[in-house]
Amino acid sequence: MRFTTALGVPVLAVSALLAPAASSAAPLPDSDEAAVYAAAGLQARGSDYYREACATALKPQTERLDINRDGRDEMLLFVASSTCFGPARGGNVALFMRDARGAWIDLFGFLPGVEVLPTGGEHLGYADLGVANPGGCMAVYHWNGSAYTHAANRAIEPGGCQFR
Repeated sequence: MRFTTALGVPVLAVSALLAPAASSAAPLPDSDEAAVYAAAGLQARGSDYYREACATALKPQTERLDINRDGRDEMLLFVASSTCFGPARGGNVALFMRDARGAWIDLFGFLPGVEVLPTGGEHLGYADLGVANPGGCMAVYHWNGSAYTHAANRAIEPGGCQFR
């Protein structure tokens, strides 16, 4: 999926988070998607997925991208807004990459957000990423060599980060 925001900023990934899909195909058991779901702590029960200690069914979605241009895909994991993640509006996103052993590892945990955008910057060969939220504030993350860390908030709408 390739889109742009109202400001013309290219979007790496966008998911239909506000209206969960009526049906969602479960990933094949040995697929990368199933491994990412497991690494995120999601457990399959029938065609739905659940987080530990949360009874709300989740409909995760993934998108592959190469954030560090090394020819190997990383994977974004999107989950619609849910009480499992607290009061986040819109949805939640996590980013996974393979480690040296080939296991999928989480680079920044689940963050409230509805789209992940490149910000135009780069640290240590990895694109700086913005996680946009409803309300016009985008949290910007830089790569520190082992994980993405929060660097700043950037308003993407007038007054978007006024109270953050």
